[in-house]
Amino acid sequence: MLCSLASLGVWAQKTYSLKQNYTTGNKYDFSFVSDQIINQKIAGRSINSTQTIGTDYIFDITEGHNGDKDIKVTYNRLFMKSNAMGNAMTLSSDDQDSTKKNPFSGLKGESFYMTISPAGVVKTVAGIDKMLDNMAVRMSKDTSQVKQFKNALSKQFSNEIVKQTMESSFKIYPDKAVKIGDSWTIDTKMQMSMPIETIMQYTLKEVKDGIAILSVKGTLVSKGNFEAMGNKMETDLQGTNSGETSIEIKTGIVQNSHLRVELYGKMKSMGQDIDFEMQGINKVVGKEIN
Repeated sequence: MLCSLASLGVWAQKTYSLKQNYTTGNKYDFSFVSDQIINQKIAGRSINSTQTIGTDYIFDITEGHNGDKDIKVTYNRLFMKSNAMGNAMTLSSDDQDSTKKNPFSGLKGESFYMTISPAGVVKTVAGIDKMLDNMAVRMSKDTSQVKQFKNALSKQFSNEIVKQTMESSFKIYPDKAVKIGDSWTIDTKMQMSMPIETIMQYTLKEVKDGIAILSVKGTLVSKGNFEAMGNKMETDLQGTNSGETSIEIKTGIVQNSHLRVELYGKMKSMGQDIDFEMQGINKVVGKEIN
């Protein structure tokens, strides 16, 4: 009985190394989808909208060195569906009709390169400028329009924004081996359409069949200035981010992530105060495709 109890104690203390460990030469498919419900009140008028934004990537692991991995990232699909006050709009990179003004059409099949550490930190990003050139040329044959398109695209696809976007989903690993019940905290900053700082706490909830299940609980803060559609904006928002993420222990692949996001507070634009409230679900699905 004493031996059994000793074995049980050792098993209870078993630790797991959770890190990026993609296999060199393999390819992985990652799908990101964000569903949002946004309610705003401006000068007593309510404006309600919904939107779904999705991106599918192919990660081609080209080389590995000291745990870091060089990755060719190819956009397989980008789409957006929105409905604001009864006005619906759908855009997709799958729609390659050249007669339509579709800013997503030039993105399908385009690639950039990044190096990611075992901790999920994106160390380098390269090839963005060439990618933007290819996208702009595919969107128009008019030289002046090509320059305008590239300038607009560069605000959404700069090296820093791409780095922050990738880290927001992959910088999730602990800095040491953990056992069930252990927690760790990751602090990240993003400057997409608005500045957002996230402080996320991950807890190893259980391990089953080589898959680590993490419970996620975090806070969001957006406080600062940014520009949207030519308008200067100021935010003072806060919120929460919670849910579950599953990771394959062998490779560190995020197989499934389902997080509920809430963000609320005040915004200011053109001298007007805006009451802002957003609820959303962010999902990630990853798999090997070799």
